[in-house]
Amino acid sequence: MAVRKMLHAVISEGSGKGSDANETTPFNIERIAIDQRGFIGSFYDGYEDNIKGKLGIKMKPQFYDAPKEMKCISINGRTPECQNLLKFVNIDHQQRLSILLEMTRATGIASLINYSQLIDKQTRLFYIYQEAYKELDKDHLHQFKKSVITSTCETFATHIITEIIWGIHLLVILQLPLNKEKEIDILLKTLKESIINNKPILTINSQQQALLDQIITTTVYSNIDDLTKIKKLQHIYEAIIELQRDDKICGRLKYILTPIQWFYDHHGIHLPKVFLCKSHEIENLEYYLLQQKSELKVLSFRVNHNLFELLQDKCQRQFNDIQEELSELQVLHMKDIERLYNVVLKIRNGTITQSLIEKEVSLDPPKEIQRLIKNITSHIDELEFKGNLMKLLQNDGFEYCNVADLGIHDRSEGNQIIDMLFGNDSHKALFCSTDKLRNDNQEIWTKLYSEMIEENKKNPQLRLVYADFTYSTYKLKKMTTTLSKDMIANQNPSNSQSSENDRKRKTPSPTPLPSSTDEFINILLLGESGVGKSTFINAFANYLHFQSLDEAQHEKPIVIIPVSFIMTINDNFDEKIIKFGEIDSNENHNDKGQSVTQKCKSYIFNISNEKKLRFIDTPGFGDTRGNQQDNLNMEEIFSFLHNISYLNGICLLFKPEILQLNSYFYSCCIQLFEYFGEKIRDYFIFCFTNARSTFFAPGNTRSFLKIFFESYPAMKIPLEKKNTFCFDSEAFRYLVAIQNSIEFDQNDRNEFEQSWLRSVTESKRFRDFLCNQHSYRKNNEWQSIQDAQFQINFMIRPILETIRNIFRNIFLYNLNSSIKLSATHTIPLSMICYKCNRNPEKFDQFWILPDHIHNTLNMCTSNEQKLIEYRLGYEAVDHQVNESINKLNDYLKVLCKSCARFTQFLMKTSQTQQNDPFLFGIFRMIDEENFICQRETSSDLNKKLIDQLNQLKIEYEQQINEIASNEKIKDLSNIYQLINLVNDIPMVKVQIDAIKSYQQFVLENN
Repeated sequence: MAVRKMLHAVISEGSGKGSDANETTPFNIERIAIDQRGFIGSFYDGYEDNIKGKLGIKMKPQFYDAPKEMKCISINGRTPECQNLLKFVNIDHQQRLSILLEMTRATGIASLINYSQLIDKQTRLFYIYQEAYKELDKDHLHQFKKSVITSTCETFATHIITEIIWGIHLLVILQLPLNKEKEIDILLKTLKESIINNKPILTINSQQQALLDQIITTTVYSNIDDLTKIKKLQHIYEAIIELQRDDKICGRLKYILTPIQWFYDHHGIHLPKVFLCKSHEIENLEYYLLQQKSELKVLSFRVNHNLFELLQDKCQRQFNDIQEELSELQVLHMKDIERLYNVVLKIRNGTITQSLIEKEVSLDPPKEIQRLIKNITSHIDELEFKGNLMKLLQNDGFEYCNVADLGIHDRSEGNQIIDMLFGNDSHKALFCSTDKLRNDNQEIWTKLYSEMIEENKKNPQLRLVYADFTYSTYKLKKMTTTLSKDMIANQNPSNSQSSENDRKRKTPSPTPLPSSTDEFINILLLGESGVGKSTFINAFANYLHFQSLDEAQHEKPIVIIPVSFIMTINDNFDEKIIKFGEIDSNENHNDKGQSVTQKCKSYIFNISNEKKLRFIDTPGFGDTRGNQQDNLNMEEIFSFLHNISYLNGICLLFKPEILQLNSYFYSCCIQLFEYFGEKIRDYFIFCFTNARSTFFAPGNTRSFLKIFFESYPAMKIPLEKKNTFCFDSEAFRYLVAIQNSIEFDQNDRNEFEQSWLRSVTESKRFRDFLCNQHSYRKNNEWQSIQDAQFQINFMIRPILETIRNIFRNIFLYNLNSSIKLSATHTIPLSMICYKCNRNPEKFDQFWILPDHIHNTLNMCTSNEQKLIEYRLGYEAVDHQVNESINKLNDYLKVLCKSCARFTQFLMKTSQTQQNDPFLFGIFRMIDEENFICQRETSSDLNKKLIDQLNQLKIEYEQQINEIASNEKIKDLSNIYQLINLVNDIPMVKVQIDAIKSYQQFVLENN
């Protein structure tokens, strides 16, 4: 501020004197316009390369044509220019540093720094740069002076934008398919020459179009936002041609920046300077930053793309561990950037000189980063080795089973493990091993492995399972193989010796997820926001575990859900926030009136030796954000309930003393009946929290409920003593408060002790009631239009993929071979991408496009993605399918007719269903087979498959027309019978079972 006052005094004093400052030429600098918000007169901070507002005067900029020859380059991803893409697109070295150090946001063309895929020999860069015209206020530049001097801009900016170059700045990054590089390169050259010579190709012919359609991904970075939204190269080409015809459709390309010093004439020497010299040290710093960013990108790609694809959702715990390490590395990388950020800032403001960079800061990665990179690389290598092993196993007909995922641990008994592994499947043959045993005894491993493959050839009914104990705490002492007892007993005498050997092999092995639905009691919790659903779960668990308050106080309370509430303390009525338990992002304790629980989450604990209770906690209704939020919360609840196959009760929570029922309660009940069906009324349970104030009775709330139910007699909801329970959550809150060192007098304690005892008694009655509740099962008691819609939508892909594979197996039938489908559940938020890496693989005489799955929502820019519950696998088998040709054709007729009936049901019962999902799926399968035939020359059977799929489309459309007027299509019982019939078809069942496994995974990991 002192410098500023001095400058103003000096300038004022000399304002009447002549000066030759107007004749001096400012020392301007240029910056690529990565931020499109700049105007003539905008302030610019040269220290960090950011636009900082605008001069408060009216500008009269003029535009002058200044066309330059268009620069158009197409290069291979392996060329040296690709090592520094920011430099490749002509961004100045200082601006590159600002971007790499995150001083400025990487927007516009600079956002290419965030390109997520690896740039390799399959990558092509298509670059265009053309200056069209310039914008400046030539006659009024000196008139800026007064406005600049009277502003405070020198305190936050170093330059002012005095000229803008407009034009086209574009980089297209293409990922090409294998074996098509030369053809696409020739076409890229043709397009490039057409653009440079301004001689557009009139039309892209069908052959060229087919070639361009095979490009895996197209990513656009530009100073023109509309260009970045284009996803196909031919459309980008057309847009460029249009821009050449109309050069007014441009974006800001460059900013010409005049130093603020210049506006102060010779007095500007007192203002802070920006030191922007280029040096060897600065180049080394940029190289270091690029190297670190590249290493992080490569590791991220190896984990989230290569490794994810290879593992196919196996070894999930180990995969998650690597992702956590990667997140830790990203944090350390940010700290490293911050360290260098401060150094560059000091250089630019002159605090230190560039020559002192190496003294100020080391350009070797911090040891912590080096250690973590080494660990991550090692862990990726180990899992890649495991993934390749799984691929070998799959190719040889083995199923891979990670024992650690199935709860096998060091305390598990051998016989128990065997029983768990085999379950009810008598056709399994097990090979138990670990990575260490395999590496130490490669010869024995190979011998046992080969023996199992030979055994499978003799008995095709065998299910080969590789039980991997590597990640289990159970210590497997030696590699073993075994058959089930039934398989051993059924072996003929000629195999008696080998059978005896099998008996001697002991095999601790895993099992699929428990099949007994009776193990869990599933209870849905519903209630108004703030009624205390989460607290109720905690209280109930403690009342069952501790018989008295004294016992609970001397042990550690059970906190299933984090607790947070306000308690009034002492004689001054001070309020204190009481918290207990680890922070849970699903519990929002900060916004009063909004539901604390943000999403559905299940909580499991034992309530008897045989039973586990699964409480499904839900967002509360009556949210202060209004009915729209309540409806969204109900959608969230129903979406979560797709993951369970049965329910034992709906527990409605109320406070015993209320003034009126929440207005949304009626809508809630209606939606419950619509989703579960009318019979759900018999599964309603009423629980009252904070019942100590009403002497453990329902209070006046029961009267409101009775009146409410009587006014809607169609509901017929029972509200009786046997399904009504009263608790006092305050006793549990008292327990948490004393754990937080809150003091109470003896009278309070006596009351809470009595309240605890009453709640224990009521909790036992509630537990006994739940243990005797029958299950309300899907497709049996649980039938509704909404549930049927959900089930049908889950069945679309299994049905269509079954139809396609039946066609394949009919063609292969006379060749004594077949293709076997398998399905493995994915992890939540997995997306199947119909664009990336669509490289056909050959199974027998058919080419098949394997599923390409992204494990996060933002791994790909393609709009051809869909959430997926399972990944399909294929295996070429050297024998016919078990079913006859007639049986396969019967399946096709049932499936085709079912598709038509399901579509009509969806159309007639849904207000939002407009497109035919089955017809869309048929078209997609035809497109995929056409794509294969274009790619592969030896695809005769695929061509025949296309004919069959086209015939299927015709027959399907005929079926649709035949049943269009059939009102019986709405008959729920018929629809559920059809759902059960279709789900029993073997190939459909395999996929539906994978969906159920996915749903079980969601339940256990939500």
